[in-house]
Parts: sequence; C-alpha cells; structure tokens
Amino acid sequence: MNGKLRRILCAAALVWTTFIATGCWNRIELNELAITSATGIDWDGSKWIISYQVVIPAAISSGIGTTGGTQQSPIVVYSTEGRTIREAMMYSFSESPRKLFYGHNRVVVLSEEVARRGFEELIDVYFRNAGPRETVSMLVTPGSARRILEQFMQLQLISGDGMKDIVLSEMKNASILPNVQVYQLAMELAGDAKSAVLPEIYISGSGDTASLDSFKQTTIPSKLKLRRLAVLRQGRMVGWMNQRQSLGVSYLRNRVQQTGVTVPCEKTDGTRGYDMIHISRSSTKLKPIVREGRLAYSAEVHALGTLTESGCPQNLYKPEVIRKIEQGGELQIRTIIQEAWSRGQQLGVDVFGAAESAHRKHPQQWKKWSGDWNSVFTSAALETNVHLRIARMGLSNKSFQYITNQDKRE
Repeated sequence: MNGKLRRILCAAALVWTTFIATGCWNRIELNELAITSATGIDWDGSKWIISYQVVIPAAISSGIGTTGGTQQSPIVVYSTEGRTIREAMMYSFSESPRKLFYGHNRVVVLSEEVARRGFEELIDVYFRNAGPRETVSMLVTPGSARRILEQFMQLQLISGDGMKDIVLSEMKNASILPNVQVYQLAMELAGDAKSAVLPEIYISGSGDTASLDSFKQTTIPSKLKLRRLAVLRQGRMVGWMNQRQSLGVSYLRNRVQQTGVTVPCEKTDGTRGYDMIHISRSSTKLKPIVREGRLAYSAEVHALGTLTESGCPQNLYKPEVIRKIEQGGELQIRTIIQEAWSRGQQLGVDVFGAAESAHRKHPQQWKKWSGDWNSVFTSAALETNVHLRIARMGLSNKSFQYITNQDKRE
C-alpha cells in the first residue's frame, strides 16, 4: 500500500511540475519594449530630469532617413521629471506606449551640474535594480545632457552606440581618456582615495546635428567629441584635467595601450620640427617610498615605440641620433606625468591609485595616513624615471629632409 501511494504522489508531483513549468509567467514581448540606447541625467535645482534616447526599429530596418519613402529619424528623445530618479522613470509610462528597456543602454551622460551636485542616487539605482546594467559607460558634458542625446553622428545610425564606440576607440588607440563603467566608478569612489575620473563629451562647432538635414552636405555643422577629464572627489566633481594631464593619469594608472609622443627637433635653418613616436607598449610601476617619515612615490615607466614621422633632417642609421630622439621622448613622457601629478595635488584628488599602493605597501602607516589622506597626498613628491626604446624606424632609416639636403651638406 505504501508503494502504491508513493507512486501516486510521484505521478501527481510530476503532473503539477508540468503545469507550473509551461510558459514564462512574466514574459514581455519584443513589440512591447522601447529599447533605450542612451540616457541623460540633468538637474534643475529641485528635481531630476531623465532623458531617454529610444531606438525606432522601423527606421533602422529601412535605413537612415527613409521609412516607406519618407524621412524619419532612427531615434527619438524625450524626458521625464521627478523628485527621485525612479520617480522620473515611472512617469515615462504616461507618455510612452512601450516599457523602457535598458538592457542595451550604452552610455549615461551627466550634466556638469549633476556631476558637481553628486550622483550617489544614480549609482544606487543601478545596483538596486535588475534592469539597468552596471557595464554602461559614463560621460560628463558641460551643458545639457539631453542636448547630447539629440545629436546625430557620422558613420553611426544610433548615436548612443556611436558615443560608446568613440570612448572605446580613443581608449584603445590614444589612451588619453578611459572607459569608465558604472561598477568601476562605484569601486573607485568607495576605495581608499574615494576619487575617480569621467571623460567629457561636448558638441564642437556651431549649431547642432539634431536634424537629418545636417547630413545632406559633406560637412556637418558640429560633432560630438571627447575632450577633458572630469575629476571627482567624494562623489562630486571638483574640476577638469586637460588632455595632456589625462594622458599622465593613464601612464600612472598603467592603462596606456597605445598612444603617441611628439618630440621637438631642430631643422637646418634653425626652426623647430617634430618627430612622432607611436607607443605600442607601456608599463608603469608606481611605488610608495617612506623617507624620513614622509611619504613619496617613484614611477618607473618602460615604453616601446616606433618612429612614425621625422620632421627634421636626421640620419637614423646613427645610434646617437636614435638615442637623442629616445631621450626627447622620455623627457616628454616625464613632463606629461609630472603635470598630471601636480594637477591632481592642486585639486586635492588622488586619481592615480596612490592611496591603494600605499595601503598595500605600508598597512601600519596607512592607519595614520587614511585619517587625512588629502593632505598626505598633496605633500607627496613624485620621482619619475622613463625608459623609452624605439624598436623600429619605419620603412626608411633616413628622413626625407635628410635625403633632399644631402647635396647641400656635401
């Protein structure tokens, strides 16, 4: 009897499992979603203004500017307001026939006003809710975040995708500005230095490209471009770093993938020319040093490069000529790093990972330094040693000016 009852119960459980496993109870069809490719965050002094760049699938499938023979934008931008970020997002249901889907959101653009006010609430939203992804890239703009979302881009159908691609391309090929994702920003703001950086995006030129008519000519009136580095302390923006200083931050954080170094040289007529070295490999070790009870740092940089342009008459067969160019490159890199360090100390913000390295190397002293890290950091000296080796001269071991001026020397 017990065996028969056991078989009956097992069969009932199997049937019940079949019923509850069929279908998805919380499914949402694709035609019920509005895919968001970029988000803009503004603050008007009393409430949040959240802007959404939503993709129009019909315009994308038929090609930019044409839907059924008529001109149509591939994106639409609209905004909602609220006392909190989630309240503003809730009001999107009042004007959108579809539910906003953030799974494909590529960038979040913050206005400078939001960055200077602080945006801890935004980070909390990303970590508290399952919809937004923490891998989205973050940018700061001096003006309105919504206006950035309204711009079209050359070569990219959806400007939200284009902004993310610009950030990734710049980081890979120039290493001046980093790609900062939400989770990385949160980790840095919660770290020992409680400091972080964000790239700036702005509209260059005159006017804007918020209309498809802008692309009927070979030259567009303005472009979305990356420029400076916004510096954050305690979750609030305190200033900017220019591009040279931003590159110095990349060197000290050991985040240089590829970049270039411009080295001055002298022409035969006494005027200045320039050599260009493409840095294909770079490694930096930032080490804390305690000298007479005071904290200091040393940065050892090892770089490998290729000479891609020679603007002066130079015989590159001679080792002494190559070494002179290498020394010029080392000086330039050293100057860039020192400028970044000085700017960080001027702003009172450690964005170089100095606090983390000091904490690891000197855990006992860190207990004392952490109480007033800004004053400790701003008084710390930096000694920079750069070792640059030019591995290749390109396709020619003599500059073109050297070849053309050879008769004059003879």
